[in-house]
Amino acid sequence: MKLVSNSYHTLGFISDIVDYEIRLFWAFSWRDWSTTIIPGTIRTISALRTVDSASTGLVIRSIAHSLAYFALFTYAFNITNQITGVDEDRINKPDRPIPSGLVTLQDAYIRWYAATLLLLAIGAAGGVFLWTMLWVFITLYYCSWGGDKHWVSKNLVCMSVGSLCLLQSGWELVAPFSVRETRWAATLSCMAGITASLQDLRDVDGDKISGRRTLPIVLGDNFRRVMAVIIYAAPFVCWLFDFLVGYCGLGLAVTMFYLAYRVVSGGSREYDHQTYMLYTYIYCGCIAVPMIFPMSSSSAGTAS
Repeated sequence: MKLVSNSYHTLGFISDIVDYEIRLFWAFSWRDWSTTIIPGTIRTISALRTVDSASTGLVIRSIAHSLAYFALFTYAFNITNQITGVDEDRINKPDRPIPSGLVTLQDAYIRWYAATLLLLAIGAAGGVFLWTMLWVFITLYYCSWGGDKHWVSKNLVCMSVGSLCLLQSGWELVAPFSVRETRWAATLSCMAGITASLQDLRDVDGDKISGRRTLPIVLGDNFRRVMAVIIYAAPFVCWLFDFLVGYCGLGLAVTMFYLAYRVVSGGSREYDHQTYMLYTYIYCGCIAVPMIFPMSSSSAGTAS
């Protein structure tokens, strides 16, 4: 009876640890699934749809590998970002794990090391080690070496390169990418980086305390109008690069025009947050086009 009791106690202890780690992962990462785990997995499925006679086993293994990879992809980044941003999180996002007391700073560091090592291991096993290394470098540059302090390095550089890491690794987990695939990914990543400054509308107060020079802070009241013009222009630039045309291009234009309208008409922090979430859904939608139309060109030019 004592042995049985000890076994139940051990199982309960392990269950508590697993439950805590799952809650911690959720608390660190839930805001960013639509920019990491979801688009990364969509990209992997898109690559799978180009593989002739892909077996059920290959599909299951590839999707599982992708989910694990991108879960660590976002977890490692978010832990680092939140370790270095505790003061601003107390203002902008007090529910995050460190300011809320769910985890200590020291324990967060331990999990960052573990998540980063696991990410590198899974990246090496999946043949995307170089993209993983680049992502780790971007993480350190953004979070620890001042890359987040200015809107150029924060969004134009880190957001664009980070998106390229995600898109290329998501594809290469399954199949080699062509020059055309790389051009497609680079176009979307550049557009994402150019328009990503709208995420900073939510966090102006905390960013000022942290000494950041985000575009909403630099441009002040003019930011909304400037960003709306940039967003309005984005679909036309995509058409010039044959990124999305036909019905897909029309869908992109309509959603981007609505996004620009929300940027101009926004005012509250919650409204601006919902506007940013719409931006992430548009990003996922663009990535989903080759998945929905696998027989079209990688640029989705014929997906009309």
